[in-house]
Amino acid sequence: MTANAIVGTTPTRPEPQSARPWWDKLVDWLVRYRVRITVVVFVILLTEDVLVGVKPHDLTNFRDAKTVLGCLLVAAGLLLRSWAAGVLQKDAQLTTSGPYGIIRNPLYVGSFLLMIGFCILGDDRGNIWFVLGPFAALYLMKVSREERRLARIFGDPWQSYVRSVPRILPRRLPSLSFVDWNLSHWLGNREYRAVGAVFLGMIALQLWHLY
Repeated sequence: MTANAIVGTTPTRPEPQSARPWWDKLVDWLVRYRVRITVVVFVILLTEDVLVGVKPHDLTNFRDAKTVLGCLLVAAGLLLRSWAAGVLQKDAQLTTSGPYGIIRNPLYVGSFLLMIGFCILGDDRGNIWFVLGPFAALYLMKVSREERRLARIFGDPWQSYVRSVPRILPRRLPSLSFVDWNLSHWLGNREYRAVGAVFLGMIALQLWHLY
């Protein structure tokens, strides 16, 4: 049974590719390859930092305010992503528990906390503007398309959810309930890849600082 049949909506025929404007196709391409684009741009930015002699902060120096702030943001981003990945069941049901009861896009918010944290630890303020500018625009486009897709799948329950839960900025403090967290969901959403990437990134930053 299709998602349309489940929620009782009328299926719509997708718009022909040839009828879509070129900028819409470009946005689709950017959204589809957003992770690869993010990685490539970060590699370019870090290469530029190495060439001009930028030195990242010492991750073991907790008397350095920027080290503490950067590490806290990285830890918060990783924990938020792992919390969300442990309750998310993609397309199987509308997830509204855990962090999804506070904001609609905790995975993306967690990713931005990670990126800003790494930029602070890398000690190049210019990189932060890439996160707050082009990267923010790219991921907001992804969020917009993803939410339109969820609206088609879940119909009225989704609309009710949107009215009660904000997209990015929470209206209240989290209850920190982990009752619905499930390791199999966490593994199924492949969040271990994000954890591994973060730890490798932190090791690379410290080695860069030392050598």
